[in-house]
Amino acid sequence: MITAKDRSELIAAVSDQGRVTAMRSALFHVVVAARAGINVTDFNCLAVLDKEGPMTAHELAEHIGLTRGGAITAAIDRLERAGYASRRRDATDRRRVLVELVRGGPYQDLLEILVGINHAYSDLAAGYNDEELAVVHDFARRANDLIHEQTRQLRDKAR
Repeated sequence: MITAKDRSELIAAVSDQGRVTAMRSALFHVVVAARAGINVTDFNCLAVLDKEGPMTAHELAEHIGLTRGGAITAAIDRLERAGYASRRRDATDRRRVLVELVRGGPYQDLLEILVGINHAYSDLAAGYNDEELAVVHDFARRANDLIHEQTRQLRDKAR
């Protein structure tokens, strides 16, 4: 039986592992970006475009935390020159320009770099039964939502 002290220690240990995950993920992203020949800011742009879809430069800047217009323009220019992204007019509002991921070419090479970790995650998940996976998934989703909200709050306070 888990006591209140055991539970508080377990909660602290889970929180600590969350910080370790964040730190190791950030370092992993730096290494992957370097292997792909891009910087980590550009890698983060690609990750956002992959998960969220096409968006304006302003929206992309908001997602990755760039506050200066020139910085996101430079990042998009680099990604476009390297064949990772393209700009196109929004079909519903021709005044808007959307940035979108180019899924072929260099992006496929980047995905090849990630094959190892994708297999490792699948192997790790396979060691859990369905009920355990449901709990792990719920926790991960909620932890990601929590981090997203905390990031937004910290950005809003800085403004």
